[in-house]
Amino acid sequence: MSYIGNNLDPTDQRSIFARARMGLESLVLLALTSVGVSGAALGIAVGAIVGAVQIGVAIGLSYLASSLFRPDPPKPQDVQTSVKNPVAPRVRHYGRVKASGPWVFVENKRGLLFKVIALGTGRLDAIEEYWIDDNLATLSGVTVTSAPYNGKAFIRSRLGLPTETAYSDLTGNFPEWDSNHRGDGISSLYAVQASVASDKITEVFPNLSNTLYRVVARGSIVHNLGTGTDIWSENAADIIRDYMLHADGMRLPASIVDTPIAAAGWLAAYNRAAEAVPLKAGGTEKRYRLWGSYQLSERPADVLSRMTAACDGRLVPTSDGGLTLDIGTWEEPTVILDADAITGFSEVARGRDVLTTANIIRATFTSPFHDYQSTDADQWIDEDDVALRGEIPQDTPFNMAPSHGQCRRLMKLAAYRANPSWVGVFQCNLRGLAAFGKRFVRLTYPLFGIDEVFEVQDFRFNIADGGILTGVSLQVQSMPSQAYDWDAAAEEGTAPISEETTVDKTIPLPTGFSFGVSRITVGSQQVPYGVLAFDASPSDALKIQGQYRKVGATDWLVVPIADDATSANTQALSDGVQYEAQVRFVTLTGREGAWTSPSLKVTPVADPTAPGVVTSVSKTGGTGQVTLNWTAPNSANYTAANIRRNTVNTEGSAALVRTEYGPPSTADSYVDGGLAAGTYYYWIKAANASGVESASVATGSVTVT
Repeated sequence: MSYIGNNLDPTDQRSIFARARMGLESLVLLALTSVGVSGAALGIAVGAIVGAVQIGVAIGLSYLASSLFRPDPPKPQDVQTSVKNPVAPRVRHYGRVKASGPWVFVENKRGLLFKVIALGTGRLDAIEEYWIDDNLATLSGVTVTSAPYNGKAFIRSRLGLPTETAYSDLTGNFPEWDSNHRGDGISSLYAVQASVASDKITEVFPNLSNTLYRVVARGSIVHNLGTGTDIWSENAADIIRDYMLHADGMRLPASIVDTPIAAAGWLAAYNRAAEAVPLKAGGTEKRYRLWGSYQLSERPADVLSRMTAACDGRLVPTSDGGLTLDIGTWEEPTVILDADAITGFSEVARGRDVLTTANIIRATFTSPFHDYQSTDADQWIDEDDVALRGEIPQDTPFNMAPSHGQCRRLMKLAAYRANPSWVGVFQCNLRGLAAFGKRFVRLTYPLFGIDEVFEVQDFRFNIADGGILTGVSLQVQSMPSQAYDWDAAAEEGTAPISEETTVDKTIPLPTGFSFGVSRITVGSQQVPYGVLAFDASPSDALKIQGQYRKVGATDWLVVPIADDATSANTQALSDGVQYEAQVRFVTLTGREGAWTSPSLKVTPVADPTAPGVVTSVSKTGGTGQVTLNWTAPNSANYTAANIRRNTVNTEGSAALVRTEYGPPSTADSYVDGGLAAGTYYYWIKAANASGVESASVATGSVTVT
């Protein structure tokens, strides 16, 4: 038996189907005729059961062929990466996606960078937007005219036609990449980056050759069930049907979805998905749309599961041997199974057990307002149940749902399924065959007082010895009509805040900058030096630089500043000479911000005499801060107050938190902010221009809330 990828060869499939059908027809005929089923009913039952087995054989064998290698399903953002990977899995897109892909060609020549990126397998309907890194690019022809590129980038693309056209500009620059390098059936993007001045490179192409190119595209063209034409569609039924039949999907024969009953079911599913659903903000949206991508290396069952989960869909075999899609809508069941049909039961209980119940549904969806990323929806919470039992969360990804409203409707259904009134397995006699392929049945069982609608979770045939069909087993859980009601104003919730913001890419100025003087003793002399103080960097990506000079000098001297430092010292300064200092931020990529202006100036003076002590000291605690007030001494050589802080009443281990400069005999204050709640102690010493301090004045304890 031969395999193609993860799917059976069509010849082998037909052979297996034929053998399975012959054997099963004999078994079912024997079983049903033994209990006197009529000829018409017999034909329907045989066709339905055999159709189900055909699908089971195809999917089951495909599962066996691929179960050894099961990659994780891609998230929406996974298809936005672009790396040099010669063995990247092929990807196909549906609906609207934001995508990049593996590098097909990268080379430098004459100061230009040439790059070709494979966007996906198969034809795209259209490319709507081009993005370079996080910037939406505006094109005039092939030239990117928007900032910061302004003619330094060029973009061309191909949609992935069965027979494509080579990029003539690329073949003209690289003869070895000739006209045969077309990329048939592969959508692609060809970008050229021009050379940029060294002081601008971090602004224009900060990632150099790793500059990320992405597109917002309308994905694969599919057969539209509403119009009967092949067009771009985001309708869930159109996309699921295409995936099941496509050569890069499940490769099922078209005949399985084209039987009269199956075709009618697909059209009903299309119309259900296309229904207009009100939105809380006004207007409407289509009930069930699908956006997303899949890797050809994934198990088809996994891809199909993502699709059906995003539209409350399930595949149903039909009585004429076909397979159709049922997209959830509540209806009063036509099949009623009572005590005469129910022959036994097991695991019947009220609601879920603790392992399967949930009162908080957490889910993700694909948000076009969040860069087409997997985004958290507003949680669906049963507040009363949470108050009773505590939080019991359930995580459910709906990453092919492209709207918050659609995700919330699916979350509501998930909440009802997590907390049904009744669950159980009921054994039925042959009357239970009427439930085959049905989503809802009504069960009336007086023994338990049951008379309500149930959703069929599993349907199994009961085969006795000798291959006799004796009945069926239904695994069910109750599902009321309220689960499918929808009040957008009350139930849509609050969508996550949009990230469509204008980003200010200017480099900020350092804050809290001050320039003061301190001294060291060299021999018997006091030697002053400058102290540059500043607030900590707001980001690890910004490093601070400092410089100083004598006022009037031409050249600046560099002040070495350690990482994470909030102060730095100059070299020794000349007594009585005025100096100026500046600081600025520099990014990790070397982009430089502006220097603080005007420069701060100081004039160091050597003075060994301490000023008098500060007076009128008071403190006031607050939320996260302490306000200190004092009056500077009436000492001509007073320059500043040195403020120290400790969490215990020990001055020796107290840390200097501020040198507050000011004139003598002046009321002064300092707000020590950013403090954790607790008790603090402060000591204030007056200091002269040489840094000589007076005796300390303690504030006593102060409480911060």
